[in-house]
Amino acid sequence: MSIWFTLFKKELRLGWMAFMIFLVLQFLMMGLGIFLDMRFGDGLGVPPAVIGVMLTVCLLFYVPVYLLFNVIQERKTFHLWLQNPLPAWAVLLAKLSGAMVYLAVTSIVVGSYTWISLFRLNDFPQELSLSRIAVLAVLILLWCGIGGGVTFLFLWTVQRTMRSRIGKWSWLVLIVGIGIYLFIDTKLTQSGVIDFLTNWGQIPDSSLINFVTPKSTGTPGVFSDVTVDSSALYVGSLVFDLLITIIVFSITAWLTDHELEAS
Repeated sequence: MSIWFTLFKKELRLGWMAFMIFLVLQFLMMGLGIFLDMRFGDGLGVPPAVIGVMLTVCLLFYVPVYLLFNVIQERKTFHLWLQNPLPAWAVLLAKLSGAMVYLAVTSIVVGSYTWISLFRLNDFPQELSLSRIAVLAVLILLWCGIGGGVTFLFLWTVQRTMRSRIGKWSWLVLIVGIGIYLFIDTKLTQSGVIDFLTNWGQIPDSSLINFVTPKSTGTPGVFSDVTVDSSALYVGSLVFDLLITIIVFSITAWLTDHELEAS
């Protein structure tokens, strides 16, 4: 375990520069929101709220982009990374954990800015609970962060594995492979196979609405026109995505252990 924590701290040091670059850019955007509010917004808080929400949405892509910077920085020491005595799953988990730590820190900064900006809005719906919206946002960011991180590590590992065998053609093969996957996924969705596997345990829209609107009095409000449709959330979809993530991570670890070579 001590070896893993040493590797984890090394990943944090390696990713420090990317974290600081992203954080500075976010502070600049936050400052822009405050400036626009003071200059053109009459102090109503709309520009900071809009920028805060935009920055929060951008956090959905934080982990893959962070990992991209991480592996670029590690190009010169990639052979040392491969020689780590830990199994591949532990090495990959350390890299992913570093990304999640920086996502958490960044989310606290962005979330605080967004929370304060929304709280200051005069027209913010009173029936909405900011704390519950924040909980929902955190869960979504964690889910997308882990899924996006595992997907990036898989694609990066596949590309590095092919690169040691076919050189620069690996990018073309990877792009073609992604295209084939998307084609198969589309066909399976159109045929109803995906729906058959995932459309169970429906979570009604009303449950999510009631969660974020505990102060609702039952009178028509901001969600009065919301109806359940075919895009409803299912427990089956969450379980299916979780299984796919575990399988993809396992394949990535196997490729790293048995096929990946320094090149």
